[in-house]
Amino acid sequence: MAGLVTVLSGVFAGSGGLSVVAAIAAALAVWWAVPPGSAGRLRRRAANRPLGRVAGVAKLRAWATRRADRAREQALRDLVPQVCELMAVCLEAGRPPRVAVRLVASVISAPASTVLDEVVHRIDLGVDEARAWSELKDVPGYGDVGRDLARSVRSGVGMADLLRQHAREARDRSAAAAIARARTAGVRSVVPLMLCFLPAFLLLGIVPLFGAFAAGLH
Repeated sequence: MAGLVTVLSGVFAGSGGLSVVAAIAAALAVWWAVPPGSAGRLRRRAANRPLGRVAGVAKLRAWATRRADRAREQALRDLVPQVCELMAVCLEAGRPPRVAVRLVASVISAPASTVLDEVVHRIDLGVDEARAWSELKDVPGYGDVGRDLARSVRSGVGMADLLRQHAREARDRSAAAAIARARTAGVRSVVPLMLCFLPAFLLLGIVPLFGAFAAGLH
């Protein structure tokens, strides 16, 4: 490399070609220092960085969506007892199911109010009332309620007592789920507590012992 630079210097000397020689020497040094194919890999890596960021954002959005879906599903299940009891009160007062669901949808909180509003909207559009109730089969916590209400609409059988039973069963399921979550909370908290207390134990319990032992040796 040095010999080649010397030859080029002799060729371009005296004509202001020193800058040209220096530029050529620098280019050759870079070419010699960077292995073949490295520039292509660097370009590909730089080009893939935006794709990696996009993938990271997509994963974050997917995680947030799953979290929101789980929260909505839990909120729907928690509101089942209230919906069933309010429907039972309306039916006992002599209101037909289509009027009862409209009244309950106006006083219940979201997301259950949104689900009941969809039932009301289907009925207002002319969909068969039993079919409108049966559409609740895909809503978490409302499958059995929708099926029984659809059966009641077809047969004319009263639903107040059965709705109150659904409310009791929903409360029992919510209580069991809460107990299960409370039991798993202790297990999940072991690692965070260990990470918090282990450094303190080492600093306050182990390090002084080693310090005292080292002092005794001196």
